[in-house]
Amino acid sequence: MKTPYFLILENELNANVMAFQNALKELWPNSKLAYSVKTNSLPWLLKYLKEKDALAEVVSDEEYQLARMCGYADSEIVYNGPIKGEEQFKSAVEGKAYINLDSAKDLEYLAKYKGDTCENIGIRVNVDSSVFSHEDIGYEEDGFRFGFAVENGEFEKALHTIRDIYGVVKIGLHLHCNSITRSLNVYREIACYAANLIRKYNLELSFIDMGGGYFGGVEGKPTPKDYVTVIKNELSEVINPEETKLIVEPGSAIVGSTVELHTSVLDVKDTTHARIVTTDGSRIHIDPLWAKKRYMFSSNAQDDKKQPRQIICGYTCMDHDRIMVLENEKELQVGDEIVYHRVGAYSMTFGGMFIRYLPEVYVKSSQGVEKVRSQISVKDYLDIHS
Repeated sequence: MKTPYFLILENELNANVMAFQNALKELWPNSKLAYSVKTNSLPWLLKYLKEKDALAEVVSDEEYQLARMCGYADSEIVYNGPIKGEEQFKSAVEGKAYINLDSAKDLEYLAKYKGDTCENIGIRVNVDSSVFSHEDIGYEEDGFRFGFAVENGEFEKALHTIRDIYGVVKIGLHLHCNSITRSLNVYREIACYAANLIRKYNLELSFIDMGGGYFGGVEGKPTPKDYVTVIKNELSEVINPEETKLIVEPGSAIVGSTVELHTSVLDVKDTTHARIVTTDGSRIHIDPLWAKKRYMFSSNAQDDKKQPRQIICGYTCMDHDRIMVLENEKELQVGDEIVYHRVGAYSMTFGGMFIRYLPEVYVKSSQGVEKVRSQISVKDYLDIHS
């Protein structure tokens, strides 16, 4: 196989899926795993997870339509985010998708296309960032962007709007918060916040969606069972798990640890200041936010001679496309391969088509290796823009 290419390890992927599903089945049988499509929207992956009985969690009309094309019924989609389109909202209501309201516009659409039930309608809660420990959470000063805030009365207004439309009804709650540490304490605090909200407004819930952001497939970190346990411990005092469905929305916890990027060394040069190793991979492929400091990698370098310092660079004509610095490692030569591990989240679909176009994607299973995406050609690119 010609580099660069992504390789999905199906056994690891299946293990991550089963870890969540087994934890949910054991601790909260009335539950659903909803895969975060934005994390990696590769169609093969969506179809694979559909076969595993996962829902698709989407945050745009495009992702919604992609999920439908990959075999999901409307009722198997969780429709989140602040940019829902009116026509897609109407279709989602008619198809009984799970819809988590995030904005005033969503409430307007709901009044216009209310359907005959709201048991699949949830309110996204803007959890107050002050309830979290400093080391766990970001955005302390300005808080989170999404959902309806409780403390300023916006949540209560949204609740009254829904009750004006439907009467006294069961609804859902959605509480997703980005965290720095992904610690168990983050989910304990979210669940505690939800429990207090349920008590305060005497809510009868059809579902509670605890969002994503979990660890998955990472040794020494919290497991899916750990997360579900702390969530259940806080919520079981105010929710009957047999009557209220629990939804979790993992993304990177499902796919992050299961993908490799395989690259090759194209050139090695010594400048006045450093040894530069140019490869056919790029930070675009494995770190689209250009934020990581370290990568898990391996190489097949054969030369036992070690170099004091090698700067591994990508193929782009940007001087800052410097992936990592190797110190006292085997000397890399043209043709040697470098493999980056655990790069499945926000990578192969977020990297874009800058300078070179999207590389091939393969899946490795017990049956062998299968290509699931061909490299985007120049003609493909031209057709998109024609």
